[in-house]
Amino acid sequence: MPSTPSPILRVMEGLAERSGRVLVVSGPPLSGKSAVLDDLRARLRDREAHIYELRGSYRGRSTPFGALDGLAMERPASEDGSAGESVPGEVPIVELPAGPMAPGAYLPGRLPPSRRGRGERSRGGGLTGPVRARSANEGDPEAFWLRILPKLRGEAARPVALMIDDGALFDAESRDFILRLSQKARLRPLLIAVALDTSVAGYASWEEVLLGRADVDWIRFTHSSPDPREALRLKAIFDDLPSVTQKTVGFVALLGGSVGEVVLSRVARLNFPQLAEALLPATGVGLVKVTEGKVTFPHLPWISLTTELLPEKDRREMHLEIANALVALSPEPGLARRVEIAHHYLEWYPGPMALRELLDAAEVSLGLLGYDTSEELFREAIGCLAAVPPGERDPLEPEIRLLHAQSLFYAGRCDEAERELREGVEAALRSGTLAATLTEWIEPLILAMRGVGPRPSLVTGLIEIAERCHATNMVEVEVLLQALISEFYYERSQPEKARAESHRAATLARRLPSGPLHALALLAVAISRVDGSPAEQELAGRFLGASRLLFGRARRWELDHLAADLEARLLEVRGETTRARELRERAIPALQRAKLPVLELYQQLGVAELTLNRGSTKGVDLTLARARAIADGLHLLPPSPSLLRYWLLEGRRLAMGDATDEARDRWRALLDLPAPLAIPRLQAEATVRLALLEFGHGREDVARALQARLETPALQALLPAELRGLVPTLADAAPRSDHGGGPLPPKPPSERTTGRQDGKRPRR
Repeated sequence: MPSTPSPILRVMEGLAERSGRVLVVSGPPLSGKSAVLDDLRARLRDREAHIYELRGSYRGRSTPFGALDGLAMERPASEDGSAGESVPGEVPIVELPAGPMAPGAYLPGRLPPSRRGRGERSRGGGLTGPVRARSANEGDPEAFWLRILPKLRGEAARPVALMIDDGALFDAESRDFILRLSQKARLRPLLIAVALDTSVAGYASWEEVLLGRADVDWIRFTHSSPDPREALRLKAIFDDLPSVTQKTVGFVALLGGSVGEVVLSRVARLNFPQLAEALLPATGVGLVKVTEGKVTFPHLPWISLTTELLPEKDRREMHLEIANALVALSPEPGLARRVEIAHHYLEWYPGPMALRELLDAAEVSLGLLGYDTSEELFREAIGCLAAVPPGERDPLEPEIRLLHAQSLFYAGRCDEAERELREGVEAALRSGTLAATLTEWIEPLILAMRGVGPRPSLVTGLIEIAERCHATNMVEVEVLLQALISEFYYERSQPEKARAESHRAATLARRLPSGPLHALALLAVAISRVDGSPAEQELAGRFLGASRLLFGRARRWELDHLAADLEARLLEVRGETTRARELRERAIPALQRAKLPVLELYQQLGVAELTLNRGSTKGVDLTLARARAIADGLHLLPPSPSLLRYWLLEGRRLAMGDATDEARDRWRALLDLPAPLAIPRLQAEATVRLALLEFGHGREDVARALQARLETPALQALLPAELRGLVPTLADAAPRSDHGGGPLPPKPPSERTTGRQDGKRPRR
């Protein structure tokens, strides 16, 4: 297992793709939280990130209760009076301008550090209380956001990180400041890393507001690092115990420090009287305690210390005995028990037995959408392949690597996933895997890669793999990849390339028997023509109908759901919005039952867009909340079309609810993405809506600049015909556009509603 937790790797990749996260590291004192943050700091300095160090205690503060002093005060001067030198890789923190960031009474720019100096601050007298209220210097998160925004934009954008060593000591105002900033982290490369001491009461308030948020990663430590003096004392106690007691206590430690007497009896192969007799010396000295049928260690650090006292050879054999006992006791184990059994076999010997159990647990975890767990289990399974005979390893390695790639894509670690994809295909070609078999292994990756979107490195890798398959006459795999490449070109608004690749896929598919690959090629042709002329849309409809028929005959329901999304999209383009909405709403329950969130996300976004296009907000909040939960749960990053489309639609909903600053954040984030991370057609629509918003707010210079961008032929070609006609009259349309969030173009006056019937909003 790597020393770096998966959330750290996901955070760093997200920052590289212009998307941030919130990372929480929790645990008791001396549990390793600081080591995790130190590792993160080193990685951030390698990326030349702007780092703000915040503390929740009184250490190093210039004002009482000022948890966020680091955001508002300059770096302290050195003893000789000169400005302190900045740490390499860390950007000096400058004082914020006066205004909303300093709502309290005036404070001098540099306060004396001594206690005497603190006592010299002006105070109110008697019952009047202090002049400055508690946490008055915490400031306005919107003002701080505007301050750091220039660092997060442009070609030279650098990540910004707020590193909080002791967040459990934050007061309520400081915590709210961070929580409001955390809502914007996904839009920009902003990282908020919070270390929480679980022994402090303030920990509960953070967990209450952050637990359950899919955009927050948690790294949990359960116990403190053992004290070396405690280890010596424990060793003396342990050495005085009888051998049978030592082994029994060792089983308790290897089972996690708390185990039921029934399980322990089966593992230790002792009946209950023998078990009680074996535990008596240990309970007599307080090493373990027995309460309500469970044997537990009274102190968590003793668990790891006791494990280390066992001889290595004995410990490995005990892991085997535990694994065999748990298998016998669990004829139908759940996921947690499967993982436990697999890890015990792995600790015994990383060979075929551990490999089988790891794969079993990993596939169950992947089916339950536990991507981090499945990724870790697949990685451990790959580590066991060296102990498998070559004759069995060669056909097994490609499948495991491709399953690992699928977990990595969904875990938000796309760079690693792409490397694993290439290695898996290379291993398959090296071992002479049949084309039909390799196609079966790659097919589940199609949905994952479709959700990830047209990353330049991914498109390049798929083209290289397709060429390798062409050279080895693996037509089935080539058709599969060409269909996906065609859709990626469509998402990039390159219709000619999309049609060329889809035509190639269809031509290759003619060499194969009629089946799902034929249908996939036909679907690629339909996608590449869905936004074309009426004749091309008619052709797309015929190809789509044929592909759905073939998918249904082959019972490939995942791919049929993929075709259903395209059918709804085609109906929307033709103006049949009622039928499109019914089709999408019908598909959502089936996708939820089938646990296909990546496809459900497309349907949820489609329903939200159709609702907003009617000028209504009824039910949109719930739909967008579900879409956000899916996008964050899949750890999507730009240029994922689903994620960027969600930003666009969420901006529309916020604008229609008069939350114009938040709407501006969403649309500006779309516009500021560099070309490799952007979806051009979404950027074009965001430009129109942002221009309408700025015109409506009287920011003529900004709005005119956006309008000038829209007049360029390349950007205007990405807009539908009705929006292209609206570009010259954006200033006139702005007052009727719901700050840019409403339907475009606005409905004629005769069709506008005058009240809130059926959830429709009155037009301004």
